[in-house]
Amino acid sequence: VSLNPPIPPPKKTAVFGPMLGRAVNGKCDEIQHESPPDAILDRVQFLINNVTMSNVEQKAQELREMLDSQYFGWLGHYLVVKRISTQPNFHSVYLAFLEQLGDYGKGLIEAILSSVYFNVGKLLRSPKITTSTSERSLLKNLGSWLGQITLARNRPILQITLDCKELLFQGYETGMLIAVTPFVAKILEGAKNSIVFRPPNPWLMGLLSVFRALYGVDDLKMNIKFEVEVLCKNLGVKLEDIPLRTEDLAKRLPPFKIRNPDFNTKSSQQPVPGPGQNAPGPPTMVESQEGKDAGITLPRMAIPGAALPVGSPSSSVASVQDQQQTVIPNLASYVTINPSLNLLFQQLAAAGGSGNINNAMLKRNVPVAVDRAIREIIQPVVERSVTIACGTTKEIVTKDFAMESDENKMRKSAQLMVANLAGSLALVTCREPLRTSVSSHLRQLLVSNACGANNSGSNETPNPQLSDQERSVIDQCVSSCAQDNLELGCMLIEKAATEKAVRDMDEALAEALSTRKKHREQTGTPFYDMSIFGNGNQRYPSALPEPLRPKPGGLRSEQLLVYEAFQRIPRHPNVGASQQLSSGITPESGAGGIGSGSNTGVSGKSGAKINIEALSSIAMKLNNAVTALLGAAGPRASEVTLRMLPPDHEVKQLLLASEQVTSSAVSNGVLSSSETDSILGFAQGIFKRLYELRLSEPLRLEAFVALLESLNKCCRQLGQDLGTWATYAPTETDSQRKLHCTVLLLLLRSDLLQVHELDDYLCKSIDNGTNRVWLEFTLSFMRTAILDKNVNPQKMPKVLNTLTKIGKGHSMANQIFQLLHLIQDMGEPTGSTNQNQEDVVTNMGGLNALVSKQDRPTHQQSSSISVASLTNLAEATKRASEAIGAISRDDPQGFKRQVTLLLDGWMRMSNEIVPVEKTLKYVQLLQQNEIGKNEEQTERFFRMCTEIVVAAVLKNATPSGTNSKPAERKVLNYTVIDSYGKLLSLLVKHMNSGGSNEVVATERVSLLNKILGITVRTMMAHYEHSKMESKGMPLNWDQRPWFRLLLVLVLDLNAPSALLDPISYGILSVFGSALHVVQPLVIPGFAFAWLELISHRMFLSNLLLLKGQKGWALAHQLLIDLFLFLEPHLRKTELTDAMRHLYKGTLRVLLVLLHDFPSFLAGYHLSFCNVIPENCVQLRNLVLSAFPRGMVLPDPFTPNLKIDLLPEISKSPAILSNVAGPLNAIRNDLDNYLKNRQPEGFIDGLLPRLFKDDTKEIDAPRVNALVLYVGMQAIVNQQNSQISHSLAHTAEMEILKKLMELNDGGRYITLNAVANQLRYPSSHTHYYSCVMLFLFSEAKDEGVREQVTRVLLERLIVHRPHPWGLLITFIELIKNQRYQFWSHPFTRCATEIEKVFESVARSCMAPGSQRSTSLGGDVSQQQPAIS
Repeated sequence: VSLNPPIPPPKKTAVFGPMLGRAVNGKCDEIQHESPPDAILDRVQFLINNVTMSNVEQKAQELREMLDSQYFGWLGHYLVVKRISTQPNFHSVYLAFLEQLGDYGKGLIEAILSSVYFNVGKLLRSPKITTSTSERSLLKNLGSWLGQITLARNRPILQITLDCKELLFQGYETGMLIAVTPFVAKILEGAKNSIVFRPPNPWLMGLLSVFRALYGVDDLKMNIKFEVEVLCKNLGVKLEDIPLRTEDLAKRLPPFKIRNPDFNTKSSQQPVPGPGQNAPGPPTMVESQEGKDAGITLPRMAIPGAALPVGSPSSSVASVQDQQQTVIPNLASYVTINPSLNLLFQQLAAAGGSGNINNAMLKRNVPVAVDRAIREIIQPVVERSVTIACGTTKEIVTKDFAMESDENKMRKSAQLMVANLAGSLALVTCREPLRTSVSSHLRQLLVSNACGANNSGSNETPNPQLSDQERSVIDQCVSSCAQDNLELGCMLIEKAATEKAVRDMDEALAEALSTRKKHREQTGTPFYDMSIFGNGNQRYPSALPEPLRPKPGGLRSEQLLVYEAFQRIPRHPNVGASQQLSSGITPESGAGGIGSGSNTGVSGKSGAKINIEALSSIAMKLNNAVTALLGAAGPRASEVTLRMLPPDHEVKQLLLASEQVTSSAVSNGVLSSSETDSILGFAQGIFKRLYELRLSEPLRLEAFVALLESLNKCCRQLGQDLGTWATYAPTETDSQRKLHCTVLLLLLRSDLLQVHELDDYLCKSIDNGTNRVWLEFTLSFMRTAILDKNVNPQKMPKVLNTLTKIGKGHSMANQIFQLLHLIQDMGEPTGSTNQNQEDVVTNMGGLNALVSKQDRPTHQQSSSISVASLTNLAEATKRASEAIGAISRDDPQGFKRQVTLLLDGWMRMSNEIVPVEKTLKYVQLLQQNEIGKNEEQTERFFRMCTEIVVAAVLKNATPSGTNSKPAERKVLNYTVIDSYGKLLSLLVKHMNSGGSNEVVATERVSLLNKILGITVRTMMAHYEHSKMESKGMPLNWDQRPWFRLLLVLVLDLNAPSALLDPISYGILSVFGSALHVVQPLVIPGFAFAWLELISHRMFLSNLLLLKGQKGWALAHQLLIDLFLFLEPHLRKTELTDAMRHLYKGTLRVLLVLLHDFPSFLAGYHLSFCNVIPENCVQLRNLVLSAFPRGMVLPDPFTPNLKIDLLPEISKSPAILSNVAGPLNAIRNDLDNYLKNRQPEGFIDGLLPRLFKDDTKEIDAPRVNALVLYVGMQAIVNQQNSQISHSLAHTAEMEILKKLMELNDGGRYITLNAVANQLRYPSSHTHYYSCVMLFLFSEAKDEGVREQVTRVLLERLIVHRPHPWGLLITFIELIKNQRYQFWSHPFTRCATEIEKVFESVARSCMAPGSQRSTSLGGDVSQQQPAIS
């Protein structure tokens, strides 16, 4: 018997790697792939960069044409490394792109898979995978892609390549679950779209059972469990339904949980140094271990001699000091800790919490966390930033200084540029990773210290769990300290990057600098670096424009300023700033700020319906994401709103995550009272934060209101409490009231405020008009809310009633009246019931009494057409509805069913690929049933078809989102309408009853006329029906189906076609007539679609390009229809959003016409100006700036320009408008007077004959026509005489001088009529320019001169274009000494007016020019232009 004790078997140790498959074991070696030529490489990269869902088919075809399959290895590697691993939001785009490649792309998919496996293995073997969030993010993205390209396509992941189950087990043993779990979970998410890999697939269920077993492991971190929960939700599997098999996990080595990133444990279990092991003193090294090889040196802190605190050599303190080692010296002296956190520690102690979480513990651990975070991320950040900055700087500096002899200039410029670029790039790259890393390290340190202190001196097995309140305090400390010390860490990383960049730049340019120095010392001649020109394939600098190319002598001083501008002001850590703003913690709010609820215990309970901790985390991330976005926006941060962000933006994704959290709470049942209190406390913290923000950051306001909107879905009590909270908002200062107004508008837009509560609140605050401050607030709030359509004013009867009562006699009566006008313009009251309805009617009655005709013109009075005509147009839909109703009563029984069956057959046929002959047979079948031939049958069939397809489209509409306005909530599927439009097009194209070509053409145009007539009548009836349902305001009528149907017909029937080209004029005429019938004055709700149709390239362009200008009259009529609708609205000072957009659209249409068809605008300028309001100066200038194509306008600023010698001055312009039409009543007398000045009383009786019928209001179109008609007659009569000697004594001038006797309004209309003829060089422009100057010089009243100046000036101070004749006339007026323009008192009546005149004069007069433009001869003789 041996006395030696048995040798124990060797202890098994967990190893990560064996049996995980070729990917992880390193057997998927990286292959050096052959790269395509540079030209193709650039094109491919550009193609990949621009691929989107809308162009994948086109880009796939381009790739087939440009890239050979031998380069798939390179492309696959590029896609994985540069795109797929970093852009998870574009995975769907890349997958669709690969689908479009078809068989050609099979090799590319294999190359991508090979590269994915290689990079997965590389990441899993990385020593930093458990500590680096960026590496784990890359791994997670690759897992998501791997699942979508394999499992989602029913393709397995072979165990020999990657054993996912073994990967989970080994991750459990070795502490790598933090990286492995999200990776495998993302792979399995691809199974949700698979047919094969769905439960109960054995492979999938085996992996899910492992996840279920891991989920039940004690102390496993919440984020790992969360990944499991998200996976189950995505797969539609309940966690409890997955079979639990713990025996497999039990066979594995149990993990060592101490300092294991997968588990939450107490630090008392960590090894403690023995008594003889002294704690290390303050370190002196400044080079990080991670950055040794890269040459990265961490910067020393500025204060010499400042050391980190050194503790006593006791074992417990030694352990703490071990954690306190920082590579960066003196870091603790610069770390910032928010003093307000003391309040949290006091509240924790008062609640019976542990006293070990205190300020002293925070001071010990924050420097360590910051130090570790910096060392973790500094190497990749600095390496990347320095590499990019050095490469860029070297290329640019080498080019710019190619001919610079002074090496010192080159060195200094390069150092300034590279330091700026590297520092800025490092700054933007490190901010978010640093924040995350500091938070992670600090949380670990605080939890470890708190748990260790709680169990020190105890022999009991330590309990690693902290109380919920302690965890909440730690979370808030982490958030606050991470934010407050972020600038410090960024500054240190930026400094390290800057210093390394300067060193590397000196090394990179050493040879070039040395060469210049030797050349200067040895030769003394100018230096030329010809190497940059040596490579014939090099694009630059030969492709640069001349000013940017290197020139002998080097850079000039002004060019060197570009490099000196890189000089940076040193950044300093923002110590102590914005701690309360960032963390949401204030002395008043305590733990109730953003990131904490008033009852934090709810978030920690297992089985709680609402996760406050998750919402708190989302709120902090949301704040950080908004900060980053606004920082990137720079000076335009105030323009960024939530609506601008794409759906995949981080801010939108965080808001979506908050909705998912609240939605899950709703699905779990009714919340308890404690959970409700927790949500209200959390929401109150967010609400308080709203009033700490700035109006210059609307995005942050919108984001937090959206967060409140998510909370309101699971806690309806919030919507009631918000109204109460709003009444206590700070409103002492003007800025606070502006912020309060914005917050109320946002809450109202999100339906978080009860309108009746807001009505009470504002009514009480106004105090019957005695509180002027709140009256101004209410007026501003109501105006904005009404214009933005956030509130129906009729739902605020108390405010309306109060404003109506105090309107007359109040000091703010004008502002009150403006608001009441606006309310009246928004429409009559709708939808009120019972007592509310009576209140609304009463208030509207008082409003109408206040807003009388004497105060302002009505909508009808603002229009150029009569009230009878307006009424006739407005009632057209009613007449169409009555006619359709009468006809539909005679429909045969079962007719709708028959039509539905016919349409259904056509839809199936059009959705399939069928021969053309089969579709033509269907068309012939319809023709055999008298469709297109029998008037009654055709009318009935097309009307029924139109009603059916429109109803089908509207019925199948789907909601587009929860935050959309009511009119935008539905997404329509136009497949049915598109098919029906195709059927109509075929019927027109193949309509043929026999006979000659002319007969067939007439039949086709006639059929199209019937189709469009029936379509527009049905639309009008549909609109009228909607209007009747909503009591006069068709708010729910959707114009989109009708627009789509008409657009399909416009596109199909106006496309080039051998069948339809001979009848193109007839087709366009029918379309134009149909659009004239449904003009905006008839169907206002169709206005936007109507404008899109009349301006479509397939309609308007084709119409105006018809030979002989056949289509010009029709296009003119449609534009007149548009202007008549806009006219009353444009006369108002404030436009609604809808009218503002319609006006912008009109401007764009006119710009297109001005560019492509200027002769059209010039020919009809008179009729267009008749319906353009006087206040729309720019719109009128667009029309008047048009001149015939081919004409070259002389420069109006040319010195001594003799206009009367221009060849165009003798030619009269083409006038296509009906000039004499408005003058029918006075035409005979006018002609007689112009011929022989008879009858004698014509002049004296002229002015009353220019008024509108039975009124004393000037008829502007009649005056416009009179001024043009008189001028045309004068030019004809005096064609061979000198105008300058006979102008003043002609009959035409007598009439124009008589018009100056009108009142101010009439005279203003007359002068505008004269100015409307100051256009391109022609006899008209010359004549009316002389008339305008004559009226200025000969006027006896100074008011006339002032009005002449006003008419000219107001057309010049708006944006371009400016009519040529207008510029010529104004330049002559201000430069010719005969008119003594600057001596008139109205040019000096006010400083502001004087500045305007001087500004316009400077822009109109050539610098240094003393000569004037002459209208009638040489100005050097100082002869008057007009006598």
